[in-house]
Order: sequence, then C-alpha cells, then structure tokens
Amino acid sequence: MYIAGTNFRTTCVRIFFPAGLLRFFSGIFLFLFTASAATASGPAPPKREVRAVWIATVLGLDWPKSADREEQERSLREMIRKLAAAHFNTIFFQVRGRADAMYRSDYEPWSPQLTGTLGKDPGWDPLAVVLEEAHARCMEVHAWFNTVMVKNGGGPPAESSPRHLILAHPDWIHEVNGEWWLDPGIPDARRYLINVAMDLVRKYDIDGFQFDFLRYPVQEFPDQTTYRHYGRSVPKDEWRRDNINAIARQFRDSALAVRPRLKIGSSPIGIYRNTSGFRGLQSYTDLYQDSRRWILEGWQDYLAPQLYWPLGGGSGDPDFALVLRDWSEHAGGRHLYPGIGAYKPAVFPDIPRLIDLSREEGMQGNSFFRYSNIEDFLAMGGRYPAPALIPPMLWRDSVPPLPPADLRVRTMNDGIVVLRWSTPLPAADGELPAAYVVYRSPDGEPDRTRPGNIVAILPPVRHSYLDTIRENGRAGYSYSVTAVDRLWNESLPGKERLPVSELAVISRVFRDSGVVKEPFQPAGSSTVYFPYELVRVTPVILRILDQRNREVASVVDAVELPGRHIAAADVSGLHSGRYTSLCIFDDRTVKIPFDVR
Repeated sequence: MYIAGTNFRTTCVRIFFPAGLLRFFSGIFLFLFTASAATASGPAPPKREVRAVWIATVLGLDWPKSADREEQERSLREMIRKLAAAHFNTIFFQVRGRADAMYRSDYEPWSPQLTGTLGKDPGWDPLAVVLEEAHARCMEVHAWFNTVMVKNGGGPPAESSPRHLILAHPDWIHEVNGEWWLDPGIPDARRYLINVAMDLVRKYDIDGFQFDFLRYPVQEFPDQTTYRHYGRSVPKDEWRRDNINAIARQFRDSALAVRPRLKIGSSPIGIYRNTSGFRGLQSYTDLYQDSRRWILEGWQDYLAPQLYWPLGGGSGDPDFALVLRDWSEHAGGRHLYPGIGAYKPAVFPDIPRLIDLSREEGMQGNSFFRYSNIEDFLAMGGRYPAPALIPPMLWRDSVPPLPPADLRVRTMNDGIVVLRWSTPLPAADGELPAAYVVYRSPDGEPDRTRPGNIVAILPPVRHSYLDTIRENGRAGYSYSVTAVDRLWNESLPGKERLPVSELAVISRVFRDSGVVKEPFQPAGSSTVYFPYELVRVTPVILRILDQRNREVASVVDAVELPGRHIAAADVSGLHSGRYTSLCIFDDRTVKIPFDVR
C-alpha cells in the first residue's frame, strides 16, 4: 500500500488498497496483539524504560560464521528488525572487541571477524549499517567499547595496517593469565584510548558510548615499573583507581564538546563491594573500578552493571535481588539498566521475573547479554507488549521540543485513518524533533501515560501515519501526536478528533455497485473523496471541472493497480457550488456532478 501526493491549489492524497489486503493485515494485527496480551503477567509495563541488548562481535559470538559480506549484512539487519518488532529500543553494538574495529577507524585494524584476516577491509561498514537500520526504527545505538583488554590468549597478532596495538606499542602491554592488557597507568596509553574513542565519536552519529573492561584485570597486575615512574606518593590502590577514573573523566570532557547530547555509560562488574548479604569479585577493591564515583561526579550518565545471577543465588552465586537492591540504593540520581545474563542456564528461566524486580526497584530498564541467547525469547514472557519510550536524562537536557504542527486526521475506507503533520519550529534550545509518537484512544483524548495507547514511534523524516481501526461502531477515536528530542524529552500533543460520521460514510461507500462511485464531502470537512475500483492495471485521469467545464484541479494522473482507490482532494480553496468529477480510464469517460460546501 502507498500514499502519494499531487500538488495543485489544494492538497490531494491517493491511497490504494489491493483487494483483500486490509482484511489480511487486520487479522494479523489482531492475532499478534492477542497473543502478546495473553502471555503478559507481572507488574504493568511502564511507558518509559530502556530495553537493551548487547550484540557481541568479538570471537564471533553474535556474528555470522560466514565471511560473506552479503550474509553478514543481511544477518545484522535482520537482528535489528527482529528486536524492533519485539519492542526493544536500544542496541549496545560491540565496535571495539580486542583493539580492533567494526567500523572505519584511523587508529586500529578491521576486526578479523569480518574477513578472517586482521586489518582486511571488508568493503562495508557494520556500525554504519546498524545506525541506519536502528535509527529508521527510532532505536538508540550505543557504541560498546572494550577498553583495557586488548587480546585473548595465543601469540601476538598478525601484521596489519594499522598495526595492532600489541605490535605498535608493546611497552604498553602486559600479559596476564593468558590475556593481553593495556597498562592504564601510562599517560600515553590513556591518551591513545581517548584518541581511538574520539575518532569514533566524531565520525558516527551514535546515541551513546559504553565502556566495558574499564578496569584492571587482577590485583596482581605487573605494573611495578609504571607505578615507580608515575605513582608519586599516592597509595597504589588509589593510584590505580585514579588511572581508570582519568579515562572516564577525560573522555566525557572531550566527547561532549563534540556531541553535547551523547549518552555516556559503562557496564561494570556486578558487585561493587561485598555486603553482609552477598560476596564475590569486587569491582572497587579487586579491579579498581569505581563506577559509582563516575556517576556521582557526572562523568557518566548510566551504568549497566553485570548482574548475571539467578534469583535466590545458589552454587556460589549471589542473589540477583540482593545485588539489584544494593545498586538501587546507590544510583546517584542516574540511570541503571541492570544486565541480565541470559547466556546462563540458571538465569534464563528467571528472565520475566528479573524484569519485574527491576521495575519494582525503580530501575530505568534492563540490558540482556546477549543477542544469540534471547533471539528465540524476544517476547520476554509478555513483558514488552507495547513500544516504550526511553527515559529522559533531565540532568543533561530538560527542554522538550514544540508539538507537531498542523495535525490533520482523515479517514479513507474500511477503517483506514491517515494522520499528517508538519515539523514544528525549533525548541528554546534550538532542537528539532528526533522522533514522533502517535497515540490513539477510543475513549476520549489519549492518556499519554498508558503505553498501550502508543501505536507508533516514527523517525523525524516521517510526517504521516496510516492507522487501521478494527471497530467502526465507536462514537469516535481520538489521536494525538507528540515530538521527542534526542534525549527523549516529550512535547505537548497536537491532536484532532475523528468524527464517526466520516468514518461510517467511508466504510459504507464501497458497498454500492459501480466502478466509479459518487464523490462525497463529509459534513464539516474540507475534503472531497473520489472512490473508484479497478479490475486490472489501468491509466487513470481524474479532474475537477467547474460549471463552465473548466478544469480547476487535477486529482489523479497515473497508472493504477487493481483494487479499491480513494482520491482525496482538499477543496478549501474552491468556492461553494456545483462541480463535476471527470474520470477517464480504459477509453471510458465518466462524469458525476457533486457539490462543494
């Protein structure tokens, strides 16, 4: 189905519906809605929450095993489409796995996952594809950046251009437990990381930047020489935390100077420090990762801590619920998207309840590790039955955009409704909308706090929406459309009431016999509708003539497909009175008089 416009003194819209297609899509919509609602349980889903998935490229974890470019790109696009259809709204895409790149980097070689060879140009750009596909669906993309760990086991990497970090700066690298790690105590090494990250920030329109492995690997890290050279009189534990903190602080200052609305976060180890309720590897004391300071200082906007444990714990694992509560008590006014370890057999069955607990604790969403572990469970036990907006970050931006301008709601036939609007003027901070949200309700003005009233979230290039109403017997449907900015501040709505009289007339018009139907203008409307049916592909010309048989408007001039058509003309620019529709098709001419009110 398509919508096309013809410009003359008034606006014309043509809508084509192949025979039987409306009934097919209405049935599919009803089935999906019913199936989703039937599985839902637990607390009602909020209107706003982050629903994020990590897509891991390192070691090919979520990456096609094929080295074929077309297969890789097809698979990547399919992942994003499936996630969007399941109402996920955020992708953490691994752009830097082991000091290599899934994007065009000026500093580091292409990932071997793309071609099988480190540094070989794959001929396409995975990050650019993710951004294109996700942004078309109003999903955020955060660049997942593995920071200090630069290679798994094995020998040194092969030669490439650019050279891998291990070969380019071997004096910055230590091998620990079979892995290769950058020494964050070396100022030049930290500057290198910032340069790599900023190269990405400048080149790509990413929504967020997420640090992983922003830490030391173990307490026994062999940095004695570095400490003697740079440690001064600071205790070693504090000096190590300062080195990691410096990366977080310096990146924020540099990145926000280039992209003021970039979201910055990280995915720290799940236990910050042990408590009386749980014990395990501690991020603060064992890995020198002071993530809670990053949010308290404002260096980062969110954390997605890796709470990869089941409810109740067991087998040496802490209890997810207890660790979650500890994070909730130390959120520092920033966002928390607890990570769920879907890859663990003990965790996977708990996923719906883990989502429930996260909502009960006031979390702003969840993150799932990783795509391949949830691709067959995207319904999440009915926890995501409707789209959700991403929570705003009011400490970064609290100015909403202006409402969409010139909202118009028009019915077509068989319960089809077309909404159109215009881009508003820039907001007080100069921003234009980054997306539009369409609400619908059969019970008066849509309650915008209810996620079930959201029927679409559309990219800013869209200024129309085609809606299907399954029940025509209501007194009327109300619509509103809002605008959201890059940080998801939402405008006041533009809205228009849909009268049942117009809906009923259009629904009945095709019950009458005849190929070309009588034009009609619903009461109170400035639109005249011209219905007709075709049995084969046919050139169609449709004009409006005045009482002297002079053409005053061209409505249709196109080759049309078989099926039902309604051409809609805005006649507000015409004087009231008698006019004639002239329709020419199949070497036949049909003239039908009608009145413009």
